[in-house]
Amino acid sequence: MARVKGGIVTRRRHKKILKLARGYFGSK
Repeated sequence: MARVKGGIVTRRRHKKILKLARGYFGSK
C-alpha cells in the first residue's frame, strides 16, 4: 500500500517537476 501511495505521490510531483524543467530547458 505504501509503495502504491508513494508511487502516486512521486508521479504527481514528477509531473510538476517535468513541466517546470521543460519550460526551463525550453527557455534556455
